[in-house]
Amino acid sequence: MKLEIYTDGSLKAQWGSWAYVMVQHKRIVSEASGKVKDTTSDRMEFQAAIEALSALPPSFKATLYSDSRNLVDTMTLWKEDWKKMGWIKKYSRPIPNLDLIQKLDALNNKNPIIWKWVRSHAGLIFNERCDQLCILQRKS
Repeated sequence: MKLEIYTDGSLKAQWGSWAYVMVQHKRIVSEASGKVKDTTSDRMEFQAAIEALSALPPSFKATLYSDSRNLVDTMTLWKEDWKKMGWIKKYSRPIPNLDLIQKLDALNNKNPIIWKWVRSHAGLIFNERCDQLCILQRKS
């Protein structure tokens, strides 16, 4: 089976929020969101993907769409090199959010995931839904 997953994370004041929407045949089959105090926007983007992939049924293939270029580039361009170098960047610099990246790496190995970047606020209905869920979480 194949799913599309849309994720988003955000931060306003001291509250961060994350959300995901799972879509099959252009219909929402699952969605979830949450909030965290005293975090960062990047951590919420990564957390959204972790929550989505944790909820992904075994043996499902998925394309994950995110408006976080950092998340998509981490998973498609940088992660493998960091792993080969013992989870550090060039010149022995630490990797921000390494704890979340390692969780994503483990989840990414369970199901075949295609990572795609999308422009935020570009009218993509499921990406906009994630944004709405993040806003609702921060207000609750």
